[in-house]
Amino acid sequence: MNKKLFAFTINTLEEAESVILASKTYKIKPILHFKKYIVLGFGIEFILTFREILITRFGESNFKLLVDCGSDQSLAIKMANDKINYLKLQNNYVVLSKINNIAFKNRVLLNSPFNIVDCRNRKNIKQKFKKLYSKEEK
Repeated sequence: MNKKLFAFTINTLEEAESVILASKTYKIKPILHFKKYIVLGFGIEFILTFREILITRFGESNFKLLVDCGSDQSLAIKMANDKINYLKLQNNYVVLSKINNIAFKNRVLLNSPFNIVDCRNRKNIKQKFKKLYSKEEK
């Protein structure tokens, strides 16, 4: 049975570390979700630096990233070229098909279905994992 795909919304490095550590008990790769306002506020370099810090601490195979690009086409193309794992983009069919071709060449998935869980409150992360994944282990 396939496990449900959940993306965990984070804002800080501490939240990302606690999500990755909590996910190790359930043997899953967490998908870390960045909202559009973080990318627009801090820039693309913030996401890339954030990813590099997490790779040095946990390794590349312990997490994946999902970036919400809103309707910004240039941001989606830049993130696809930088090989962010998943992108979320809202646009018309013609633009989505062209950006999907770019994403396919860089092995990036565009608009994959996820259940997004808010993990911006660091106190409840272990409880959220317990609620999400305890039913699947039975």
